[in-house]
Amino acid sequence: MMNAEIQAKRRPLPIGYQSFSDLREEGCYYVDKTPLVRQMTDEGRYYFLSRPRRFGKSLLVDTLQELFEGNEPLFRGLDIHPHWDWSVKFPVVRLVLDGKVSTPENLENHVLNQLYKVEQAFDLKNLSLGD
Repeated sequence: MMNAEIQAKRRPLPIGYQSFSDLREEGCYYVDKTPLVRQMTDEGRYYFLSRPRRFGKSLLVDTLQELFEGNEPLFRGLDIHPHWDWSVKFPVVRLVLDGKVSTPENLENHVLNQLYKVEQAFDLKNLSLGD
């Protein structure tokens, strides 16, 4: 009986999760890394995330995106929650360079397609560069 009770209370491990919202909404185990995120946003300017494969880079970037977009409910109970101004939301441009391109032309098309989607999402089609 004790084993069944322990099993019922166990949270799922977030193996393979790349979405912060999925991880939080599904009640997975989560080691709160928001103190480090807060340090990054308070002290840093530019970051290059160089880590081995399967090391949580995508989850970290997704966490940053949710934070800057002001998705406050996801951060309740975490270290950063009382330190963040939830009334301010920032547009987030996220370019995914996941290694699925094999030539410079493919890379250019891949990036341009993503920028086009950002342009549509933020209704930027009437803006021009250089003016």
